Amino acid sequence: MRLSAATAALALAGTALALSTPLCSQQAAVSWLDASHLEPWNNAGVSIPLAPQGEKNLDPRCRTLARSAESEEDRQLRARGWDLFGPSSTGGQIRVIGGAADYDGMCRPRRFQYFAFVRGTFAGTLSPRTMDSRTDGALGRVHLESDHKLTVEYNRYSSADPLCCPSRTTTVAFDIEMEPPVVRPVAASTVSTR
Repeated sequence: MRLSAATAALALAGTALALSTPLCSQQAAVSWLDASHLEPWNNAGVSIPLAPQGEKNLDPRCRTLARSAESEEDRQLRARGWDLFGPSSTGGQIRVIGGAADYDGMCRPRRFQYFAFVRGTFAGTLSPRTMDSRTDGALGRVHLESDHKLTVEYNRYSSADPLCCPSRTTTVAFDIEMEPPVVRPVAASTVSTR
């Protein structure tokens, strides 16, 4: 079957457009944050996950940015292979700590996670999977509302957003059950940052 000249030209133009799209641009990703119902991923009584293994940034300057363990929860994360970054968020009986498995070329956390503890007991993570800095769904801020609630802001990128500036933020409310300790997402809302 032969294509008409116009059809062939359109096909060629589409291929050229696809090939000219910068590889470094953010790709709009389907995210757990876009689900109409947030499915919980944490269960009570589970162990802290091990830090992901694999190829790592070998720049020694990145590892020197990791903070020292200051609490028993910090030491538990270090024992599971996580580098500690940023200050922990502490309020009442709740402590939330950031842990990174790796770093990008500018020593920003890669394959990172935030871990919630209740009275020293691991209660779950604040994302169902690890995150990378400056990508869609990366955690931005944690707000401890009470011993039973916290809210978390996640950066949301569209395919047109520069890496510096996500165009939206999704805020997720988490309930914290105390006996046994477990953190579960209950609601999410997304707003524009522009």
